[in-house]
Amino acid sequence: MKNIFFIIVIISIAFISCDGRKSRSEALKASVEEFNEKQIESEIITYYPKEYTEVVSDTLISNKVKVHIKNYSLLNESIVMLENYKTIPNSNKQHRVFESEILISTPSKEILNTHISAKQFKSSYSDEFWNHATLQHVWVNQDLSTINDIKLDMSFINPSNNSYKFYRMSIDEHGQQRIELIEERT
Repeated sequence: MKNIFFIIVIISIAFISCDGRKSRSEALKASVEEFNEKQIESEIITYYPKEYTEVVSDTLISNKVKVHIKNYSLLNESIVMLENYKTIPNSNKQHRVFESEILISTPSKEILNTHISAKQFKSSYSDEFWNHATLQHVWVNQDLSTINDIKLDMSFINPSNNSYKFYRMSIDEHGQQRIELIEERT
């Protein structure tokens, strides 16, 4: 009688413990699958340059004319580049938009204080290039500059189609500007 009672207790415990619940590994696997199904594929954006960039240069011409140029990137504007990552789905590479501030002065007066960006050129030229272009860099061409005629070279790039334009700005002693296209690649 004790044996029958003992067998009934063991069988009862076996039935009670088999209530149909999942094991820990099964529950974890199900949770991971549910989480993955709810996830939305997000786009991975890589910026060039990765962070804010600023290059400041001061140039003296014949110890009389000072040219201060500040080239900097904008953190809230970018252009999608031609090359996208092929190995990582939903990713693209973007080039930050650059602008420049220029101050030309002598010890006695300010000759020119201006701002240069691709937006200014876009409003002046109807070329398709300017739809996705950004300033790349502005610098003083010291070989061609004199105290009466400052030469600034400017390069613009269109990262969407990998083309560029190279301009030269001439500024006389009164601040009058003349811009000419030197080279372009489309």
